[in-house]
Amino acid sequence: MAEKDVLMEVKNLVTRFYTEDGVVKALEGVNFNLYKGETLALVGETGCGKSVTALSILRLLAISGKTLEGEALFYDDEMKEKLGITTDGPVDLFKLTKKQMLKVRGFTMSLITQDPMTSLNPVYTVGEQIVEVIKLHKGLSDKESKKQALKLIEEVELTPPEDIFIKYPHQLSGGQRQRIVISISLAAEPALVFADEPTTALDVTIQATVLGLLQQLKEEFNSSLILITHNLGIVAETSDRIGVMYAGSVVELVDKYTLFKRPLHPYSQGLIASVPKISEKKETLNFIPGNVPNLIHPPSGCRFHPRCTYATDICKKKAPELQSVENDDHLVACWNVKQVIKDLDKQGGASG
Repeated sequence: MAEKDVLMEVKNLVTRFYTEDGVVKALEGVNFNLYKGETLALVGETGCGKSVTALSILRLLAISGKTLEGEALFYDDEMKEKLGITTDGPVDLFKLTKKQMLKVRGFTMSLITQDPMTSLNPVYTVGEQIVEVIKLHKGLSDKESKKQALKLIEEVELTPPEDIFIKYPHQLSGGQRQRIVISISLAAEPALVFADEPTTALDVTIQATVLGLLQQLKEEFNSSLILITHNLGIVAETSDRIGVMYAGSVVELVDKYTLFKRPLHPYSQGLIASVPKISEKKETLNFIPGNVPNLIHPPSGCRFHPRCTYATDICKKKAPELQSVENDDHLVACWNVKQVIKDLDKQGGASG
């Protein structure tokens, strides 16, 4: 495989939420990297920290949330030029000022949320909202901004663009609104787009269309995409690599083909095995025993150990680090991965 350029490295990300019930330990040492031009999917059960990871990097956490540790190193010369940074090396997003982050959001990074109705301002036309982003980050005139906005509307396959431009969000369907959100997120041609469950609020019949459009535009604008989802079917269709998250950390990181063929973390195995297969007829579905832990009082050591059939004493005492297994491109956080590999080899190399 040809060597790829790294766009972002996330190291030891630790985020907490301070609530009346206690401190929610939402992220506990999240680590992953992202290559230029790739689609990286973050998958896992609800509450595992997928969305919090994106919001932490974008520094858009709710007032109760705070990132205590970690780095988000960004390798992008255009961003450095925009911010007037002349030093060599990557930029740590957590060391930027609030004013600098305002310039970064939209220009270098953007976010597509799962509910387009709450993303769009109901008192402005969709055209005005696209124009605002173009003017802010590209500094174009009203006339040129409108011209680009109309082009973007056409590129997300909404026609005629002149009619869509003057409509308010409530006058559009859910699928149309999500396409407008996509056009806004790509208006300044960002290097990185976060898509947080971008098809959750859409009818099944138009989910594939919107995802295909997002992938097409990502390639056209030469952006990288972090896709946040719990839907493994979507992941299989759209991603290049997959980061499996559990209870606030990444437990496995590898290309999608390897993950589905040879998952090496016990949680990844359970997650994939729980997906129903059309070729199999079963009265009961596979499932992972136990429950997702309470992150106010998470388990000690590896947070998956209460649900894991491979758990040993060290799993209860110390959290494993994400390390290379079998090859440099396959990372797993598990103390007993060697035993997992032995069992897989006995079964013929595949899980579930």
